Amino acid sequence: MKSEKLKRNFWVSAEIECMLKFIGELNNVQRSISANTTQNTFNQIANKMKKSGYPNKSPTQIRRKWFQMKSAYLCYKKGNIDRLFLIPERFRNVIAQFVENGDKFGRSCSMSTISLTNQYHRYDVNSLVMDKFLNQVKKNNKLVNSEYTKLERSLLQYDHKWQIVRDANIIKNIN
Repeated sequence: MKSEKLKRNFWVSAEIECMLKFIGELNNVQRSISANTTQNTFNQIANKMKKSGYPNKSPTQIRRKWFQMKSAYLCYKKGNIDRLFLIPERFRNVIAQFVENGDKFGRSCSMSTISLTNQYHRYDVNSLVMDKFLNQVKKNNKLVNSEYTKLERSLLQYDHKWQIVRDANIIKNIN
């Protein structure tokens, strides 16, 4: 029997919020259970999401979304700023908190202090991330503008040199 290929997986903010809420809840419940597997965790999250009105997400899709956002944050921390855009802005601080706290399924978690409803008020991780990002964009913008100005100056000098040669050839042909 052929395995069915998964369709393209688009996530809306409400689905991501629901997924992160259940990840946090399960992380709190499972903090002392080391035998619990990650796949079992994603199965539980998928079941809870179905009960909450999001029936279109499989455990595999949830797992991929979680690891994609986590990987994007880790790549951002290593300097790949573009990867940060894979995480919707309103969830960046939650992902940052999961990663920074070393939260992993089956390990101790400080999610009890993290609430999705008041995440925007308690933690300032998102603004720090955005400040770093904007500073990097400004730095890159200055570098690009500087290189553009040098290139423009060089092209103008080149154009002037060849204009002199063209003028000399025209005068030569007229005489």
